[in-house]
Amino acid sequence: MYSRLLATAILVSAVLGSAAVAAPLGRAATLVPQAPIGHLQPRAPQFSPRSPAEQTEQQQMSRFDAEQQKLDEELDKSLNICRC
Repeated sequence: MYSRLLATAILVSAVLGSAAVAAPLGRAATLVPQAPIGHLQPRAPQFSPRSPAEQTEQQQMSRFDAEQQKLDEELDKSLNICRC
């Protein structure tokens, strides 16, 4: 009688314990964080490599880079660094 009661208690505690462990894991798996509204992962079809918009963007970036390089060179010339 005692062993039957003990076996039943062990079985019930094992079932309840596994359910308690599985419940948080199940909820975590279903609650995948979503990106905020307005934040969309870009897809390949959204890009056209030779589009006029892309060409304009590249030209603006090239102009900006050239201007920054010119400013960097002017700053380098104006610095008086002693290399003793």
